[in-house]
This record gives sequence, C-alpha cells and structure tokens, in this order.
Amino acid sequence: MNQPAIQSKTTPRVIAIASGKGGVGKTFFSLQLAARSAKQGKRVLLMDADLGLANVDVMLGISASCSIHQVLEGKVHLQDIIVDSGHGFDVLPGGSGLHGLTALAVHQQQLILDEMADLGSNYDLIIIDTAAGIGDNVLYFVSASESALIVLSPDPTSLTDAYALIKVLSQQRDMDHFMVVVNQADEVESQIVFRRLLSVADRYLDVNLDFMGFLPHNKSVRNSIQAQTPLSLNMPSSLDSALDAVLQQPRDLSRSGGLRFFWQHSLHSALNDEQHMEDTTPQALKQGGSR
Repeated sequence: MNQPAIQSKTTPRVIAIASGKGGVGKTFFSLQLAARSAKQGKRVLLMDADLGLANVDVMLGISASCSIHQVLEGKVHLQDIIVDSGHGFDVLPGGSGLHGLTALAVHQQQLILDEMADLGSNYDLIIIDTAAGIGDNVLYFVSASESALIVLSPDPTSLTDAYALIKVLSQQRDMDHFMVVVNQADEVESQIVFRRLLSVADRYLDVNLDFMGFLPHNKSVRNSIQAQTPLSLNMPSSLDSALDAVLQQPRDLSRSGGLRFFWQHSLHSALNDEQHMEDTTPQALKQGGSR
C-alpha cells in the first residue's frame, strides 16, 4: 500500500463515478482516472463501492484477502483492507456476491464514512466507483462526494437511465452539478448524446452538466480488460483528454467540507424524501437512439 509520510493539510477531493445502466465502462474509466492522477504525483485511493458485485480487483488482476464485509462486521478497519494496485494508487475492495451489502443500513453508512474520513488525510484524491442504477448505496455514495461524474453510452436505455440518475440525485439529494463522459462513441455521436441529455435536463431539472469528453470503440480497450491489464499503453488519445478534463476541473469549495458533513447531509435528504418518485422521464429521451 502506498503510505506517504507527509499528510495532506486539506481534505481530499472526492469524485464519485456513476452510471444509470451497467456495462457502459464506468469502472474502466475509474481505473484510468486513478492511474492518470497517480502519474501526476497525486496520492490516490480508488474505492470499489459496488458492494454486491465488486469487480475493480478482478479488472486489475489483484487479490484482496478481506473486503468491506469484514469491516461492517467489526473484524477489521478500512485501513486494514486497502491493497496496492501495482499502478501507483491504492484500492479499497468492495464485496462480491454479498446481497446483504447492496443496501447499507444507516449505522453501516455512518461506520464507512467515519472510517473514510479518518483515511482522508493519507490521500489527495478519493475516487468512488459506485454500482450502476439508482439504488440506495449509489445515492448515498454520490451525494456524500464532492463531485459526481456520470458515464453513459449512446444506447437509448443508457441515456434514459443516466437522466433518471441525475434526476433522483437532483430532486432527492440536492445535487446540481454533474460531469458527463460518453463512452463507445466517436466525437460527433458523443456530442449528439450529450446535447440530447443537456436539452432535456435544462428543460426539466435545475442542474448544470459539463461534457468532459468521449471514448470511442477501441479494440485495445476490450483486449486489455480481458487480459486483466486495463491500464495498458495503447489507449485512444480521447481518453487522456477526458481524464485531464476531469482532473483539471476546479474544486467545488461549497462541497469540500469533508465526508462526514456530506454523509449527514445525504442522510437528512434521504430521511425527508422516502416517497417513490413519479416516472416522468421525458419522451425526448425515450424515443429513438443517439442520432
């Protein structure tokens, strides 16, 4: 594990990476962002927050002896389960095949964030790779972060699900700013997808969306994932551009007060809005593809 001798004097930046639909490259982008930041000299922790179907360790080809399940049982601390990725950043593994972790109880949420806050002084950047969808854990981890990045693809269901995720985070968790990356698309197609999402969000939601970039279809990406070496060198240049755009975004000072503060805010929002949201996904997103 990478343990710097000098601790940060400020709270770490915390970026949650989420998607409305699975299979759009969210975890791949999380890994790339962690590696890119580490190469720039940052102390980085990548947390696998897909607690039921964790796969960061699988994609990296590393083995973790413990998971967050043991932390919640009180057997170990988060510090004890962190592993070295072998690529300059640390990994906090989630749990795989553990259905009981897919919806954390309030006391479990508090335990994780208390320990994450204690770990924060060791890092400059914490990246939280959430599960896909709009489950309780996803809303909890994203709203407990300083910044949120949404990954989607041109698939119409990915577009509508991304909108649904942004809508829930906006209306239930008071989030109003989202970074967006479009995967599996060229430059023109990604702009069409983003503009469709932006136009509907502008019409129905009070949010700001920032386009960070795109990742085209690329054989080297698929090959590297299958070989469990997703940080290989033969990656498209547009990936570097998107990663740099995310890392160069200025910090949101209104949301950089530390993880404990955001946990309290997130919990308060959840307790005061437990009603099921009406399905009002606009027809503009339901109809047609990305063209």
